[in-house]
Amino acid sequence: MKSKKDPNYLAAVERAIAEKYGKNTVQDFRNEWEEDKEKDYLKQLKERSALKGTRNKKYTTIEDGSVQIRKPVKDKAADRTCPVCKTYSFSQKDDLYMNRFECCYKCYIDFVEDRTGRWNEGWRPDDEHLQTCLRRRKKWQQS
Repeated sequence: MKSKKDPNYLAAVERAIAEKYGKNTVQDFRNEWEEDKEKDYLKQLKERSALKGTRNKKYTTIEDGSVQIRKPVKDKAADRTCPVCKTYSFSQKDDLYMNRFECCYKCYIDFVEDRTGRWNEGWRPDDEHLQTCLRRRKKWQQS
């Protein structure tokens, strides 16, 4: 067995790859790289980074006489309280269910799972059923 450090072995592997996938697969990318390409590439990077910084910000325009002032709009803090059980959550898993079903993951398991049609039509658990589920959750946490 030939050593992987042997230049003849490496050349044979390179030749086999070139035969199977084409010459471009074994060429070093620096062979065709030029200073003009480097400058163009760096320019594109600067443009992209400038776009990234401004793309996500939202602005509101305030007019004061003949002067217009652009002021960034602050995103309101995400409401992390479940509207069904009124518990506060730090879990990222709950974010998915809050966005899709307007409830936390635990409420999804208790009330929505296998009943999405009814949930989407507006059904919500009554107080008695909700309190029973909350007591059950509390017992599970204690044990």
